[in-house]
Amino acid sequence: MPERILVADDNEALSQLLELILVEHGYEVTLANDGGDLLAKAQLQIPDLMIVDILMPRIDGYEAIRQLRNDTRLAHIPIIVLTARTAIEDVVTGFELGADDYIVKPFQMPELLARVRAQLLRATRRPVLNPLTGLPGNILIEEEVNHRLRQQQAFALLYLDLDNFKAYNDSYGFARGDLVIKLLATILTEIKAEYNDEGLFIGHIGGDDFALIMASEHVNALCEDLIRRFDQRILTLYDPNSSNKPVPIQTLSVGVVLHREDMQQTYHDLSRTAAEMKRVAKQQTGSVYVVDRRAQKQTIEQDRRKRGPTIGVIAQDVGLVDMLSDLLQQQSLFVIEADSEIMPDALVLGYRDVLPHVPERWQSLPQITLKLNQSSYEQGFAQLQIQTGLKPTIPIHEYLSLALHLVRLEAR
Repeated sequence: MPERILVADDNEALSQLLELILVEHGYEVTLANDGGDLLAKAQLQIPDLMIVDILMPRIDGYEAIRQLRNDTRLAHIPIIVLTARTAIEDVVTGFELGADDYIVKPFQMPELLARVRAQLLRATRRPVLNPLTGLPGNILIEEEVNHRLRQQQAFALLYLDLDNFKAYNDSYGFARGDLVIKLLATILTEIKAEYNDEGLFIGHIGGDDFALIMASEHVNALCEDLIRRFDQRILTLYDPNSSNKPVPIQTLSVGVVLHREDMQQTYHDLSRTAAEMKRVAKQQTGSVYVVDRRAQKQTIEQDRRKRGPTIGVIAQDVGLVDMLSDLLQQQSLFVIEADSEIMPDALVLGYRDVLPHVPERWQSLPQITLKLNQSSYEQGFAQLQIQTGLKPTIPIHEYLSLALHLVRLEAR
């Protein structure tokens, strides 16, 4: 099957000449007369390569390239920019937006053909799409993150992982396991379409791991929507009357790292932090997302405050403060510490031997307290106490689910 080339240029004579030469060399060619026509035809039938002029009516080449690179189905397609502009800033802009090569008019046809062959050969050597889901793979995920870092954009990187997937795969078989992965890919694609967000990028790292890149301010809403959809639809892939050994229902763990414009981070920094947040999420029960608090902006904190009570945290141990804050924020609570001017709705106290000092204005609040020794702290267990007198010794995250339910009732 011949390789498909999409040529976008408003110069009809040049377009027809390019079509004639490329067809003679064995390529299938489609012509577009402006940026809008280019986008429509590329989405209708995905080409193997695009040759794009910069100066076009309606939507120019720069804007067309930007939109192509934000479409997960088209982001990997090689683009050769064809233009009469020779200024260095124009060349730089083309590459920064995602062009793979640049040819200045007038040009020699042998040079163009050589560049076309080189880009097509390079594309065939890169496993850019995951074969199971058709989503961008590791190479394109890294390229997308690095592009946003070069542009000094603020964004969120989400690392998604399925819980109990191996047990399901072992029980139902790898074919059914593939259906689970496709289900998650479908849900992510649906969310991208419904949110109508050009900046939302979906990638499939491999196996049951996925990545999302998106605007930071939409993290909470998207994660909660994603979890709700997944928890509802995953049940359809279980056989209620199966004679197989019961398999735990699969859940979703999501680690989120936020990048600000003023931060100096690399792709590897972000992916490592996202993996760390994902591990925190996997330590909890059910479908969970955890946001890295160290890079949060006030917009995220304010959004959490609107959606749940404000919780004050006091503890002598910094590690305990971090652990408690992660658990509380995962339950859509706005977490503050003792030096804050905000008055919380309830108070979580963590201590080992001596109760930390509680500000006088906080002393009348509903309280949840934890008493830990070194061994229990390391194992994630604690003796806990609430005003009701409840004193269980259970995993911390399970206790907080119960205690915070009481806090919510009292804070209403």
